[in-house]
Amino acid sequence: MTHRIVQQSGVRRVRRPWLLAVLGLLSLLLTTCTVATPAPSPGDDSGPPKPAGPAFGVLGSHCEPERASALAKAGVRFAELELSWSQAEPTPGHFDEGYLADVRRMVTDCRSAGLGVVATLGVHSAPTWVSELPAGVYRDQSGDRGPDDVPNVVFSGAVRGAVSDYLTELDSAVGLNTFAAIRVGTGGNGELGYPSATTEPRSGNPFWAFDQAAQKGVGLADGASVSPMPGWKPGTSTWQGADVSTDDVRGWFLWYTRAVADAAVWVIDSLRDLGFTGDVHLPLAGRGALPADLEAALAAHLDGTADRDGSLEHGLFYPEQLARIAGALKATEQPGWGTVSADASSVDDATAVSARALDPPQDSCRPGDADGDLLGNPAVDSWSSFRWTIANARRAGLGVVGENPGSPDAPGTGGNSSTDGVAGQMAHAPRYARECGLTLLMWAFEDDLFSDSSDVSVASYARQIRGVGE
Repeated sequence: MTHRIVQQSGVRRVRRPWLLAVLGLLSLLLTTCTVATPAPSPGDDSGPPKPAGPAFGVLGSHCEPERASALAKAGVRFAELELSWSQAEPTPGHFDEGYLADVRRMVTDCRSAGLGVVATLGVHSAPTWVSELPAGVYRDQSGDRGPDDVPNVVFSGAVRGAVSDYLTELDSAVGLNTFAAIRVGTGGNGELGYPSATTEPRSGNPFWAFDQAAQKGVGLADGASVSPMPGWKPGTSTWQGADVSTDDVRGWFLWYTRAVADAAVWVIDSLRDLGFTGDVHLPLAGRGALPADLEAALAAHLDGTADRDGSLEHGLFYPEQLARIAGALKATEQPGWGTVSADASSVDDATAVSARALDPPQDSCRPGDADGDLLGNPAVDSWSSFRWTIANARRAGLGVVGENPGSPDAPGTGGNSSTDGVAGQMAHAPRYARECGLTLLMWAFEDDLFSDSSDVSVASYARQIRGVGE
C-alpha cells in the first residue's frame, strides 16, 4: 500500500495534536499489515531467548533483500538506513514521491528479512533552499558560512520550522514507528555538535554561533537564547572595553555547548510529538573535550589552545551535554517509550589502540567508571574515547549503544593511520561491546562485509556475534 504525497507550494501545514496521534496510529497499523516479519527493537523481549550480550547491526545499509537475508542468518538484527532530506524535499513543500516510495520499499525489505531499521533522519543533508532561510546556516566569528547542507537547527527558528515539516511528512509517507530506532544529531554526519570547518585541513578556529539569531536574536528559535557576550569572539581578551576573565569565557562556552544539547532535545521532542515511541540514538563523535583540555582552553580564551581535534569548536563536552539532555527528557519521556541512548561512535578507534598498550591497559570499561570523579580524575586522559563517553552516558542515566569507526583507509570515517584495520576492529569492537555492556553494536559499514576483501566478511561477523553470545 502506498501513500499519496500532496504537494503544496509555500504552504506550511499545521496538524492538531489529536489528529497527529490518530494519523500516527493509522500509519503504524497500515505499515504492519504490509510487512511479513515484525521489526525487532533493541529492547524487544519477544520471540525466542536471545544470547547474552549486545545485539548487532550494520551501518550504511540499503536493505537489498539478498544482503538483508544473509545478515539476518548471520545473527545481525538491525540495519541503519540513512535518509536524505535534500532528496525527499528538493523544493519547499514539494516532496518526491518516488524517493519516499524507495524508502518505504527499503524499510519493508529489511523488516521482511527480520531486521529492524535504524534511521538516520538526513537533517545533515538538507536541500539547498534551507540554507537560504533566515539564519539558515551556521556562521563563525569571521563571518564565514558553515556547510550549506548542515542547517542551523540550533539557533534558527525558520530552520526548525522546516525540519518540523519534513519530519511530519516523513511520518505521513513512511511512518516513524516503522523504525526500531532513530538517530538524532545536529551537525555533520548526523552527529551531535556544530559542523566541521568547511576546509581541510582545518584553518582558523571556527566557532559556529555568529549568525543573526545567535548574536542578536533575529529569528531565534523558541527556547534558544542569544550569546551571553554578544560580539565577543573566541581568542580575544576584551569585550566592550573590559577584560574578559576565565569565568566569562566559561559562561560563553557553556552557553555554546548547552545550545547544541537543547537542539537535540528539541528534535527528540518533535519525534515524540509525532507519535514516535521507539528508541533514540545520539551519535557522538569521539570523546569530545576532556576536562583538563577544556580548562586550558578556557584560560587561553578559546584561542585554539588544547583543542586537539576540533571538539571545542564542535561544542562537544559530554559531562555537561549528556546530563543536560537526560535531565530535559525526564520531564517529557513516558513509560513504554524506547530508550534514549548515547551512541559511542569510536569503539576501537586510535585512542583504544594507545590505551590498550598501557600497563595496565586503559582501553575497556571498568566497573565503577561512571561513579568516579570524571571531572577531577587526571587518569581519564589515558582512557579510550569510548570508555570516557560510556562513563559519562551512564552517569547521566542514558542507555549506551556503539559503533566501530570503520576502515582507516576510507575517507569520511572515524579511522586514521593509528586505528586498527577492519580486521582488528572485527576482533576488538565486539569484545568491547560485551565488556562495556552495550545494548547494540553497529558495524561500519555493510559494504565492507560484502566486499572482495578477505579482511572481514559476513561470516567473520557471524563468528563474532556467536562468540560474544557464548
